[in-house]
Amino acid sequence: MSDLDGTQMQIRRTDHALLAVRIGSQDFDDVTVRRAFPLEAANQYIGFYDTEGTELGILQDPGRLDAASAAALDEQLSLTYFLPKITGVTHIGEEFGVVYADVETTSGPRHIEIRGIRSSIRVLSRNRALVEDAEGNRYELSDFRRLPKITREILGL
Repeated sequence: MSDLDGTQMQIRRTDHALLAVRIGSQDFDDVTVRRAFPLEAANQYIGFYDTEGTELGILQDPGRLDAASAAALDEQLSLTYFLPKITGVTHIGEEFGVVYADVETTSGPRHIEIRGIRSSIRVLSRNRALVEDAEGNRYELSDFRRLPKITREILGL
């Protein structure tokens, strides 16, 4: 694994909307990016991989990229890691161990079903949690302490 220097990289979209990266004097097309710590340090330690899945290196600090490269990287990461935040719960109920909820998210209103609370809700910190619905969609609860007590109880928080 090699550390990448953002000042020595250029990131852009190809004409076919693939991610292309220049590292020093080497060009790579159709590059995949992954966060090493997608929840704990989402804006640090970004891994770059070629079409064979071979690691090109880890970019510890994307803040050193030029503006155009940073924008291309941010766009790709937002496509790869779609994680809307739950901003409110308008209705919640439970039946036969399945939680049904109407929630407001940063991507609009959603109706979600959560099966197996213990395996579908993961507490990340004192007040943050990750919720996975029955369809595999993931949502972040930024501060579950702000939810009404009954909602926290139903969710096991």
